[in-house]
Amino acid sequence: MNKNEELDALALRIKECANICGGIGKLSLTSGVPRRTIDYYISEGTEPKWSNLVLIANAAGVNHEWLMVGTGPKLRGDYQSGVDCVKEEEPAPYAADIADEYALIPGYSIQVSAGPGALAGSEDVSRKLAFRRKWLNYKGLHEKDLVVVFAKGDSMEPTISDNNTIMVDTSDRSPQDGRMYVIRVDGHLVVKRTSLVPGQGVLLISDNKDYPPNLVKFDGNMPDLEVIGRVVWVGKDY
Repeated sequence: MNKNEELDALALRIKECANICGGIGKLSLTSGVPRRTIDYYISEGTEPKWSNLVLIANAAGVNHEWLMVGTGPKLRGDYQSGVDCVKEEEPAPYAADIADEYALIPGYSIQVSAGPGALAGSEDVSRKLAFRRKWLNYKGLHEKDLVVVFAKGDSMEPTISDNNTIMVDTSDRSPQDGRMYVIRVDGHLVVKRTSLVPGQGVLLISDNKDYPPNLVKFDGNMPDLEVIGRVVWVGKDY
């Protein structure tokens, strides 16, 4: 089988994953892989990144080996049934390498406002995104401290756009000047840059200059404020 035939076969398997999830849109929502990217994989035979294949496999509940190379049982949990099951002494190719190379960061169906403010949504893990462990180490990030959420609104344009995915380091909860944080204010989740105002409070600043800064004062009437964590990565769909 030549390279083009392999990509055609892979495109069909990705399409099966979409069917399992109820369509390309739902596969995109669950996996975190942009819909346009999945369309390219299926209709144009574009070669996928391994990290995206991991996300697609996890979203559809299929075995990584089946999705990547077309061997072994399709659905997870099928290794103990059927004549085509893989023997224990024959581990699935690439599986160990993928687990060593990538960390799966939990994603939540929560909209963090890059606008006037949004209430938190469901806090159940809805997907997982794969990030290279080497990159996380280089950035000084720890897998256990990281979560992924959605941004909503345009107040942080051009840095963060509506519906971008952002990764948050929940271990970094001490605001510093100029850095971006996810903050809960009066029950609303927002993403803003912070600036400390000595003796007064914290200034929440939008990158979009159409939105004025908001000073959260340290006094008896201070609203409910909680720093959730620092924004360390923004995923954009180009």
